[in-house]
Amino acid sequence: MAIVLSLMHVLDVLFFVGLAGSSIVVIYSFIEDTIELFDRDESPVVQTTPTSPQGPTPGIAARS
Repeated sequence: MAIVLSLMHVLDVLFFVGLAGSSIVVIYSFIEDTIELFDRDESPVVQTTPTSPQGPTPGIAARS
């Protein structure tokens, strides 16, 4: 019976250590996401359509 009780206490400690570690990760992720969300230093990303150096794709008729 004493072994079961000691294992129960070990599991309690492991649970609370894991809970504390998880909460630290959640707080760190929240801070990182907030910094990235409100970071205004970078210019906005402009997406362009890639063009082929050979011209239009063969097989597609150009309309004029």
